[in-house]
Amino acid sequence: MANIINTRIEIESDNPKVFEFLTKWFEGIEHKDMFETMFLYNKLYGDVPYDRTDYVDKIGTKWCYMVDTDLTESYGSINLESAWYPPIQAFEELTKQLHQIDNDVIMSYEFEDENIYNTHGGGAGYRGKFKHLKGNLKEDSFGEEPDWDDSEKYEEWYENVRDSLDESKSTLMNKSKDEVIRIVN
Repeated sequence: MANIINTRIEIESDNPKVFEFLTKWFEGIEHKDMFETMFLYNKLYGDVPYDRTDYVDKIGTKWCYMVDTDLTESYGSINLESAWYPPIQAFEELTKQLHQIDNDVIMSYEFEDENIYNTHGGGAGYRGKFKHLKGNLKEDSFGEEPDWDDSEKYEEWYENVRDSLDESKSTLMNKSKDEVIRIVN
């Protein structure tokens, strides 16, 4: 069974037209429309009939849908759920489209598998350059998982695991961002 991957994309730009472009994606739709697996595909590539091979090649996953967005005039984030992998090809296509509006837009993302010990990572795109990094938590480094009956001990253990995962994802995303900016500059 394929695992669910949660991905958060961050969009940084001083050009409000970047966020106007994205905001137009959501004009006249209901929130439930974002959960359609073809929503992101159609926004990136145009309205076409579903073809699984084409979808996987262009999105990078078996299926992908938006969970929510946060778009202002100077910042944006898009949260996605997908099967198998993070939607890296979709991320790269979105980055290319936004670079047509603002060549200085910085795109970054972090992702995690629903199984906390499976893969996680981060990446970035800037001026046509991309970097994608993966990581794994070592299950043995956190000790044995406590019984749920001891909620205080379990919560402490889980918080430690979660904090380590969040720190690793953030580090991988920021390393990717630093590297693509360094390569371009």
